[in-house]
Amino acid sequence: MNHHFRCALGALSLLLCVVLPATAWADEAGFYKDKTVRLVVGAPPGGGFDTYTRVIARSITRHIPGNPRIIVQNMPGASFAISMNYLYNIAKRDGSVIAGTNSGLVMKQIVGVKGFKFDVNKFGWLGSAGKATPTCMVMSRTGVTDLKGLMNAPKPINFGSAGTLTREAPLILRDFVGARINLVEGYQGTSQIRAAIQRNEVDGYCSSWESVRVRARDLLKDKGGDRLVPVITSGDKNEPVLRNLPEFASSIKNEEDRSAFEAWLGPYKFFRSYVTPPELPKDRLQALQTAFRNTLDDPEFKAASKKIGIEISYLSGADVEGLLKQIFSIGPGAKARLQRLILGK
Repeated sequence: MNHHFRCALGALSLLLCVVLPATAWADEAGFYKDKTVRLVVGAPPGGGFDTYTRVIARSITRHIPGNPRIIVQNMPGASFAISMNYLYNIAKRDGSVIAGTNSGLVMKQIVGVKGFKFDVNKFGWLGSAGKATPTCMVMSRTGVTDLKGLMNAPKPINFGSAGTLTREAPLILRDFVGARINLVEGYQGTSQIRAAIQRNEVDGYCSSWESVRVRARDLLKDKGGDRLVPVITSGDKNEPVLRNLPEFASSIKNEEDRSAFEAWLGPYKFFRSYVTPPELPKDRLQALQTAFRNTLDDPEFKAASKKIGIEISYLSGADVEGLLKQIFSIGPGAKARLQRLILGK
């Protein structure tokens, strides 16, 4: 029997191959030929997620059977909930719409945030292009240069929030660690938060270091009071800037709070994930999963990613589904603590 082979170097340096029967590959090529695939991103232009998605969009067309046109559609709002509600309830379930999702939505579903009209377990998971290392930064103009200074600041420091990680990490820093923080909400994405920092509306924020090191590199390099200073991280000792920073886990003294933090951190292993609507035909989902993996292994994609400084760390759809099972087994104590933190209950 003829088969269509697509191979890539996978975890543990094993050569993993997905074998799709030639007839199935031809069927998918026939479906996608001359079609347009929309790649929806639930964030505004200019932020980290938008950057990742546009780089992926430029390469993935070469790896989807039939080589369809790819367009990126920004659908910001409610910390990705609007785009995920759209994908789950409105988008065609035929593989013509893919969405990039912030994995922080997983914990929001677990704790019962309102407005979610979807179940993350029912999406078709293509995989993840990047993890997140939650890190919090403060502008040096505040006089705060480290975690101790943030905990002993004469008045609370205003932190900008665009929801999910940018909202929840400051709350963890405030309620679990004891930092003096006032949360300023309502921004649409980290690009708006950075603009607010430059207007002196806020003086700090939390985000993924993988995004900060690229999108905020000018602020990180500035001198005097205009410098953005990292003060705490979730730990990435391969990154020189973070190497000597205190970590959340060791800074949280209460055992129940620390357990809740570790549960909250789990989804950030697959932070920049890409999904399809539920109930996609099996061969089509498999073809898209293969295309996603091969895109991240594409030399042109790697060169483009390196050029703009974004970090790629691949997890397969199956890997993500395995992590979801672990995360949804969260203990009742940790769940209750995170409900109080995220929902204010």
